[in-house]
Amino acid sequence: MAEVFLLSNLNRNLPSFLRAGNKMSPYLKDLWTGAVWGGSFLIWKAPNNCLYEGLNVSLANEKRKWINQIHEIAMLSTSLMHNSQSDLSILRCLGVAVNSCKHPMVKSCYWELPRIGEIKINTDGVAKGNPRKGGIGCIFRDCNGCVLGTLSKGLGLVTNFMAECEAIIHGVEHAASFGWLIAWIESDSTTAVEAFKTNNIPWILEVACENARRNMRHIRFSTNWREANFSAGALFNKGALLQEVMCETKTGRPAFLKKIEVPMQEYFRLC
Repeated sequence: MAEVFLLSNLNRNLPSFLRAGNKMSPYLKDLWTGAVWGGSFLIWKAPNNCLYEGLNVSLANEKRKWINQIHEIAMLSTSLMHNSQSDLSILRCLGVAVNSCKHPMVKSCYWELPRIGEIKINTDGVAKGNPRKGGIGCIFRDCNGCVLGTLSKGLGLVTNFMAECEAIIHGVEHAASFGWLIAWIESDSTTAVEAFKTNNIPWILEVACENARRNMRHIRFSTNWREANFSAGALFNKGALLQEVMCETKTGRPAFLKKIEVPMQEYFRLC
């Protein structure tokens, strides 16, 4: 069996056999460990069957039992192999299934400019635990991509979902206070955006939401990945450091916000 697993110069003791699996892929290690313990059990059981049970023991039958044990381990293992020639050749010799690694897919997203006369509000919220103390952040940009202002606020004990919802509400409130009545809300929380689209937000926020939206002429919602919403993420991190109810607003782009989304630049994530 050591030859099948491309092993050589093993010390003939159980610990040495088991340590040999540490150099293998996770999937092969599972199979090798099972082969070592399964083979040890068969070696112990075969003489007993012969001496005390009067059964005929043949090397071919014991090998067949050993291979069957390895096949059972292969079906139970959730580990992955290395996508290498050596792993493939070993698995082919054993006649077991291939558990290949899944390569991550690279997907892209963009930060788009709002329409003329529309303000884009990128929002984000977080709870440092779920639930735990949280914070929110909003950044306001015009159709040219210029930063009109930012907002960071500390929250009390909230869940991530509540923080995301509060970020949207405070973003709308702040926009209305400046007379920006046509807004495009963008968040990386699909759940929060769907809640606002379907008027299914938490009841405790319904009054605040209604008051915030009352003065707005039009609001549209969309989601984007965090990779294209990182400036709001920097702002909510600042908000999480503020005490509950404390709010910090800036006109224009604050000095600490070193990087913002570039319109129509491609941002990537691994899926």
